[in-house]
Amino acid sequence: MPQAGSSESRRPSGARVDRRGFLKTAAAGAMAVAAPAVVSPAVLGMGGRAAPGDRIVLGGIGIGNRGRGDLDWIMGTGQVQMVAVCDPNKKRREAVKKTVDERYKNNDCKMYSDIREYLAERTDIDLMLVTTGDRWHAFASILTMRAGKDVYSEKPSCMTIAEGQAVVDTAKRYGRVYQTGTQRLSEPKFVFAIELARSGRLGKVHTARAHIAPWDAADMRHDWLPPEPEPPQEEMLWENWLGPCPWRPYNSKYVWGQWRGHYDFHTSAIGEWGAHTFAQAQAGIDMLDTSPVHYQFVKDPTGHGMVTTFANGVKMTLSRGN
Repeated sequence: MPQAGSSESRRPSGARVDRRGFLKTAAAGAMAVAAPAVVSPAVLGMGGRAAPGDRIVLGGIGIGNRGRGDLDWIMGTGQVQMVAVCDPNKKRREAVKKTVDERYKNNDCKMYSDIREYLAERTDIDLMLVTTGDRWHAFASILTMRAGKDVYSEKPSCMTIAEGQAVVDTAKRYGRVYQTGTQRLSEPKFVFAIELARSGRLGKVHTARAHIAPWDAADMRHDWLPPEPEPPQEEMLWENWLGPCPWRPYNSKYVWGQWRGHYDFHTSAIGEWGAHTFAQAQAGIDMLDTSPVHYQFVKDPTGHGMVTTFANGVKMTLSRGN
């Protein structure tokens, strides 16, 4: 007699399952569970795209002209999923959303105007692309790393030495990955040049020449553009655009690129383009982890001809290439 609770005791009256019938039933069930038989290559991580579970969730802050180039490249790798953008300027954030939604053929990219709300709400973001103007790079990166996210920030990484130290300290304290746009430390042709210098194949190096941007000046403005009426807050959060900078009245020219050349917003020809060339020169003379100890002032609004000297006696001269 079958025992209570056994499979036989639960079998319907008159039902009889032999071994062959059991195998056929099990096979049919397995096929049902396996359906559909055709799975999208994207789900499996094929076709140059990472599987959904392996994709990096990406967010963006202040994505303008330069940032759009970064974003297009990153999305093109197939390894990330861009999900949200933050910008106090409505037109800019809507332009980014349009680009992202067109790429993914959906309407999922979310928009935020306040970085505090953005970081508090989007706990799903793994990596943040920071491509604001110079004034926001360090501050946005620090806030983002404190929120538990890794950062890629456009250069220059900071406005001051103290800001730069705070970025490094934050990355260490919170265990985050931080990278800034000094591609000359990673692109093969520049790495080759650096290693030629470091390995002694160029002889003893006593002077390195670092190129500075010919399209910007070293001297910067301290005046303000004429005040204009502030737009509605849903169009522009002016204080959020200013960020850590001293307050000044709204002028639309700042918002659309003419913050350049102003002391509170810009790091000048020396700081901006120099983020590339100074890093390369310092790497070549094995002084990447320090700063010059002596700066020779030149009365030149471009910065051309300035000589900086490191503790080991090697000089780095700033040149506009003419």
